[in-house]
Amino acid sequence: MDDKQKQFAEKILAQAYIAKAKTGLPASILAAQCILETGWGRYVPVCRKTGKYSYNLFGIKGKGTNGSVEVITHEYIAGEKVKVIAEFRAYNNYSESFIDYGNLILGAKRYKNAVINKDDPEKYIREIWKAGYATDPKYPEKILRIARSCKFI
Repeated sequence: MDDKQKQFAEKILAQAYIAKAKTGLPASILAAQCILETGWGRYVPVCRKTGKYSYNLFGIKGKGTNGSVEVITHEYIAGEKVKVIAEFRAYNNYSESFIDYGNLILGAKRYKNAVINKDDPEKYIREIWKAGYATDPKYPEKILRIARSCKFI
């Protein structure tokens, strides 16, 4: 981990603990998700047409508190990695991204098993994935590897 990665991890982990205090969701996993979803902060979604910065740390699609951004991304469809154009939620700051993530997870029935397992980071991320949060078949392992390498868990 280089200095920029370490700084990003520390900043995100602090935000993740604030989110944990409000939601009860595991800060270790939230921080690791941000790192994976943004490539250590280098790839926060930016609109391909306008250059608008999204502050979206979790790769959540749709419309956020500041609208959305159109981005070329990758999805796994029928086991194949393909390029797609998708709308990602946009926020006014990183804090809004954490709040929205918590609202999404706590408010959607499909994440019920994840919420039940929020005190066990490994079970939590596996349940998030099973519920369809990410299409990458290796998503839970990638998140756990990051969390361990950063000593979040």
